[in-house]
Amino acid sequence: MTTGEQTQKTAIPWEPQLVTAMERFSVKEAHDLLRGLFRPRMAVYWTDFTFSVLLAGVAFWAVEPLGGFTAPGVATFLVSVLATYRCFAFIHEIAHFRAKKSFGPFRIWWNAVFGIPMMVPVFMYECHGEHHNRKLYGTAQDAEYLPLARMAPSNIVGLLITPLFLPFFGPYRFAVLTPLSWFVPRVREYLYSNVSALKIDFEYRGRQPTAEEKWLWRGQELLCLAWITAAAGLLTVGVVPLERLAQWYALFVTIAFINSLRLLAAHRYLGDEDEMSIVEQMMDTVNHPRARLLGELWAPVGLRLHALHHLMPGLPYHSFPQAHARLVAGLPADSAYRLTESPGLAFSLRRLWREARAHKKAGTLLERSPLKEASV
Repeated sequence: MTTGEQTQKTAIPWEPQLVTAMERFSVKEAHDLLRGLFRPRMAVYWTDFTFSVLLAGVAFWAVEPLGGFTAPGVATFLVSVLATYRCFAFIHEIAHFRAKKSFGPFRIWWNAVFGIPMMVPVFMYECHGEHHNRKLYGTAQDAEYLPLARMAPSNIVGLLITPLFLPFFGPYRFAVLTPLSWFVPRVREYLYSNVSALKIDFEYRGRQPTAEEKWLWRGQELLCLAWITAAAGLLTVGVVPLERLAQWYALFVTIAFINSLRLLAAHRYLGDEDEMSIVEQMMDTVNHPRARLLGELWAPVGLRLHALHHLMPGLPYHSFPQAHARLVAGLPADSAYRLTESPGLAFSLRRLWREARAHKKAGTLLERSPLKEASV
C-alpha cells in the first residue's frame, strides 16, 4: 500500500482479488479526494434530529387516536419506529465528535430529549472508540464485533432474538442495579464493567468511569431512574394507559430488530480476533450504496455506507453521499473501496449466513458466543 501501512498477517480468508486490491489501495489518495468534507455542519444536525424527534413523538401519540390495529394506526406506528430509530442513530455521530466543542450543546440536547427517555444515555456509547481503534477492532476488546462468520449460525439467530428482551434492559439497569450500586460497591463495579455499554459481545468488559466522568455518568443514571419512576407512577394511577406501555414495548423491539439486521449487514465479520489494518477493516465492512431512500430507513444517518465510515471515521454523516461519489469517480474501477459494495441488505445477510455455515462444516468455529453470558 502506498501509505506505508502493510496488510496484517491474519488468518482471514481474503479472496485473491481482494488481497491484490488491498495491496494497491492508498488511504492517503482516498483522503485527498475528500478534502473539504470533514467539517460537521451543526445546523444540519440540529434540524435533522429535532425534526426527527418531533415526528417520532407526534406519530407515537397519534397511534391510539387512529386505532392501533387499523391501517392508519399501523402506518403511523411504523413512522414512529423509523423516526425514533433515526433519532437513536445520532448517538453514533455524537460518539465520533464528542471532542468538538460545537457538539457539546447538541450532545446535551440529544441526551435530554431522547437519550434519557429511551434509557440510552450517551455515556453508554463511550466504548465506540474501541471499534475504530487499529489495535482493538475485531478483538475481544471491541464491544461491537463478533467473528460471526467463524461462529455457529445459531449466534446470528441469537442476535435476532435478543431484541425481544432489550426493552427490559433499561429498567433493570437504571431502576434496579443503579440504586443498589449506591450501597454495594461490588454491584457498582459490576454495573460499569458488565452493563454500561451498547454491545453485541456480551463477554465484553467495560471500564470504570474516570474521576472526571464519575459524576457525569451518575447524573445520567439518576435522570434515567427519575424518568422510570415517573413513568411507573403515571401508569400506576392510570394517567398513562397500559396500552401505551405495550405500544412502547413494540416500538423498542421493532427498532432493536431492524438495528440487529443492520448490524449483521454492516460487516462481513471475518476477523480472527487479531489486529487489522485500516484497509482490512474497510474490507471487512460493507457499503450499501443502492436504493438510497430505502437504505436511509434501515441504516440511517450515513450507516448504510459503513465501509466509507471505517475508512474515514472523521467524516460527518451529511458528507457521505458526496464523499462516496468522489471516491467512486476518483478511484480505479477495481479499487478495494469498490469491492466493499453490496447489492442490498438481503444479499449481505445471506452471505454472512453462508460463511458461518461453511465454517461450521469445516469444523473451524470460534467458541465465543454472544449469548454465552446472561448478564444483560
